[in-house]
Formats: sequence, structure tokens, C-alpha cells
Amino acid sequence: MQNVIYEKKSRSQIRSFLLCSLFIAALIGFGMYTSGSYTLRDRLDLFGLVINTIPAVSFPILAVLVYVSSFAGEVRNRFLVYTRTRRPILETLRIKQTSNVKLSFLFFFFLAFIPFIYVYYIDPLVGNTVFQPSLYGLTPDSVVEDSYSRNTFTNLLQYGNLTFGIIYSLWVGLNGALYAAISFYLILLIRNSLLALSLPYVLYIVISFTLGILQLDHFRPNQSIFPFDHPQGPLWTASVPFLILLIIAIVLAVYVKRNVDKLDQLV
Repeated sequence: MQNVIYEKKSRSQIRSFLLCSLFIAALIGFGMYTSGSYTLRDRLDLFGLVINTIPAVSFPILAVLVYVSSFAGEVRNRFLVYTRTRRPILETLRIKQTSNVKLSFLFFFFLAFIPFIYVYYIDPLVGNTVFQPSLYGLTPDSVVEDSYSRNTFTNLLQYGNLTFGIIYSLWVGLNGALYAAISFYLILLIRNSLLALSLPYVLYIVISFTLGILQLDHFRPNQSIFPFDHPQGPLWTASVPFLILLIIAIVLAVYVKRNVDKLDQLV
């Protein structure tokens, strides 16, 4: 029986890896295909064009799809209840939340880092992307200086392209893991799994739209993760939505821990 379970788990992991790889490849392919329709200054513009598409619009949805959607099925089918005979339910939740956070972080890290590697290191060797900084009044030298002050996080480029790529990808990974963690707890607290899965996305869109109307763009959840269509702001502004979500995740974690024996989903 254990061999069968291990084999199914291995196949599931392989399938998930392939789907994630295909999604990232499609993201790069779509960005490179549409780049011919834009006037680009440099590779930073190209990277922003690739990454600031589907991930920016559907970030919480992607965070749910990595792990939480399958976890919701386990909750709905009462699988977690049956595990009580083998180990404490809190230990089971801790194991699953750890897997959720790790897998989500890795997916979103590579979602940003692989396109970065392609744009900055692979495309120069195999591509023919045309950049026209002169149309922006820039020279090949001044466009480099311009990139340092173009968007939030791009001031890191002055420390090297790879430094920017790694730190920014870590930031995307942390945000993805945080959204996944919140969705994980909502599945345990809300009986309607569809509502629990969609609530982070609804709030992501509504709050981003509302703050945009109030001209508080630097604090918008989507802008704090994908800033490539907005002028540069201080790095601390991007951390405000993250810290608010972190507080929410901590509150949900404490509530679940203290009320685990009373939750309808687990009894």
C-alpha cells in the first residue's frame, strides 16, 4: 500500500513539475512573441513585458493552484479527519502547510527567475530583439542609468543584473508563499471551498482597484509585486501590503491552532 501511495505521489509531483515548466515556457514565449509590437528601451523593458502579464493579473489564483486546490479536495473528502488516528491533526496541518509554502515559494521564485535568465542571458545569444533607446531620448550608456530609477526594485540593477534578478525573484516567491498560506487557512475556516479559494483573488483585485482610484498606486497589492508599469517608488512601500498580509496569515494561524477541535471542516 505504501508503495502505491508513493508511486501516486511521485507521478503527481512529476505532473505538477511539467505543468509549471510548461506555464513558465508559455509565459516566456508569449512575452517574446508580443515584444515585436512594442518599442523597448532595453532588457529591463523586455523582462517587464514578459513578467507583467498573466502573473500580475492572476497572482492569487496561481498561488491557489500550486497546492491549496488539491488540499481543498482533501478537506472536502474528509481525508484530514481520517488522519487523526495516525497523528495529531495539528501535526498533519503543519506538514501540509510547510509543503504548501515551500512549493509555492519555489514555483513563484522560478516564475520570475527563469524569465529573467532567459531575457538577460539567453535571448542575447539566440534572439534578435530590437531595442530603441534613442526613441526615448536615451543613448546606450544613459539607458543603463535610466534603468536604475525606472521602477521599484530596479535600483538594485546598479549592483549587477544577477543581484536584481535573484532579489526580485525571492520577493515574488515570498509573496506567492504568503498568498498560498492565507488560502490554506481559509480552506479550513470557510465551508464553501470555492469562496475560500477565490476570496484572496477578489480582495487582490478590489483593493488594487480602490487604491488606484485613491492614487495610492505604490501600495497596491499587484503593484508591490509587479511594478514594471509604474514609476519607481521607495522599497518600503512595496513591503506595506506584504506586512499586512503577513499579519493576516499570523492571525489566521493562531486562530486555527486554538480552535482546531472546533472547526467544522475538521470534525
